[in-house]
Amino acid sequence: MGQNGKRVALLMGSFNPIHRGHLAVAQYVVTQELADEVWLVVSPQNPLKNPALLAPFADRLAMVRLAVEETGDPRLKACDVEAALPQPSYTIHTIEYLREHCPDVQFSILAGSDIADQLPRWHRSEELRRLVRFLIYPRNHGTASPEMAEAPLFAVDSTSIRAALAAGLTVADNLVPSVVRDYIYSKKLYTMDDMTLGEWSDAIERAPNEAGNYFARGCLYYRQNEFGPAMNDFTRTLELEPEHTVAAQMRELIREIFSFRNFDLYNP
Repeated sequence: MGQNGKRVALLMGSFNPIHRGHLAVAQYVVTQELADEVWLVVSPQNPLKNPALLAPFADRLAMVRLAVEETGDPRLKACDVEAALPQPSYTIHTIEYLREHCPDVQFSILAGSDIADQLPRWHRSEELRRLVRFLIYPRNHGTASPEMAEAPLFAVDSTSIRAALAAGLTVADNLVPSVVRDYIYSKKLYTMDDMTLGEWSDAIERAPNEAGNYFARGCLYYRQNEFGPAMNDFTRTLELEPEHTVAAQMRELIREIFSFRNFDLYNP
């Protein structure tokens, strides 16, 4: 590894879709000079995620390119390297490929603090930790690296954004860049959520403190006009993540529906 070469932090993920949280942490890294560039590496297939829930790779890559371009920061770059590698996308294979083809670049991996529980499940994880440095940013109340402790923390995730879009809710610009949102609409992405209420309930049973699961189930309830259970799930989402903007927006929308119903019933 070239110790005096360019320093590149790799933010690797499905970006299904990319959101402001991804961009904010990438910009933090270059602003704090923890790396010279951040490459947002779009994974065709994450081995730990259900491929049926992924938008096509070409669309996810296009959204990352649009989002990066909108920032106007040349230090942020979309990267499609994993498209040429065997699938599913194992991080160790990507690192080996990049080290071979970019011998003068010093690579690190930028990952959320919730990665701590998952890292042992990664293919050849011990070898990977010997090859690259990890920059861990705060997410879901996990422990960040000291140099990343002040990185911005966004109470938003791609699962919640997909669920909101599936429910027909307009996602605000402060959560998803408008160019990405427009692309999603033009391509009719995320118009349906493939998981059923039962499957989301199973996911909640497995991870009872994962706010995104409650939010996704709440959106599905909302889409089926089951507003009471939806309200309960959005409330639980906000108990776990008080700054979850979209959940607050959805809960307020249901309150307006209830208010209208009461007015209609008791004030004819």
